[in-house]
Amino acid sequence: METHDADEVETALQTGAVLIGVNNRNLQDFTVDFETCLRLRGEIPEDRICVAESGIRTPADIRRLKEAGVQAALIGETLMRSRDIGATLQSFREA
Repeated sequence: METHDADEVETALQTGAVLIGVNNRNLQDFTVDFETCLRLRGEIPEDRICVAESGIRTPADIRRLKEAGVQAALIGETLMRSRDIGATLQSFREA
């Protein structure tokens, strides 16, 4: 279930969702705040899978997410814009 704020995370938890995505993109103005997922991670119990969505650009971002306990990341735009998708993907996998 995709979420954008604490209220939506609470709703996701109430539905019993096991996979909870936190979209870092504000769908009202399309700005991206990478910290959104990091802030909301603490609201998601350890027995649920937390997925960071949007705004993941570098291997350092992946390392920060891992340190925060985020188990997965949805990476789209960065791969789409990459001149070498394979190398970019490999750099994320090595993070």
